Amino acid sequence: MDRLRNIFIVLLFLVPSALLAQEKEDNTFGGWEFVEVNHDFRNGPFFATFYFEHDNYQYKRLECWYTRTTLGVKLLPWLKADVAYDYIYQPAFVTHKAVFDLTGSLKEGNLKLSVRERYMHDWTPVLGEQGNILRSRLKVQYSIPESRFSPYLAVEVFTWGDEWKKTRHYVACDYDLNKVVQFEAYYLYYAFNSLPAEHVIGLGININL
Repeated sequence: MDRLRNIFIVLLFLVPSALLAQEKEDNTFGGWEFVEVNHDFRNGPFFATFYFEHDNYQYKRLECWYTRTTLGVKLLPWLKADVAYDYIYQPAFVTHKAVFDLTGSLKEGNLKLSVRERYMHDWTPVLGEQGNILRSRLKVQYSIPESRFSPYLAVEVFTWGDEWKKTRHYVACDYDLNKVVQFEAYYLYYAFNSLPAEHVIGLGININL
């Protein structure tokens, strides 16, 4: 019964939100809807993750989405490494990305601090383009005692060489629906080097199997 309820929650979440459309269409406001499934292999330090995200602008244009398939290992109690493959679909082309992460975490009581370094190499065959990016993220999260809420703040900086590309600023909160399903919501301020800033509402479900 619990498994059926979890599946129902996921399906309900995936109902399209196009009815929330606004009159004016631009690229400075939108939403990211996502589902992440995590699995720790028994009797070992290995883990796997599958992630699906659907991006839209003004809750009208719902054609962009991507998946990420990850395999990782816990090197130490506070350090993990993983490698992933991204498949990114847009109407005009498809982009592929190789992703390499190294994440360190420290926890004191209900407070948790994590630092992640991510290197990505992308290629878009139809355009004949390739690129590299380094993403550095700092995240601070606090689990509120005797509650299911865990708010967090995060900042992520995109660079390559000595050039700043963009920065993401998160104000967010996790909510444990039960031991398996967690709801996540955030507001994201997305600052770019040469483009107008974007405002994003993120809504997602994390499933731990």
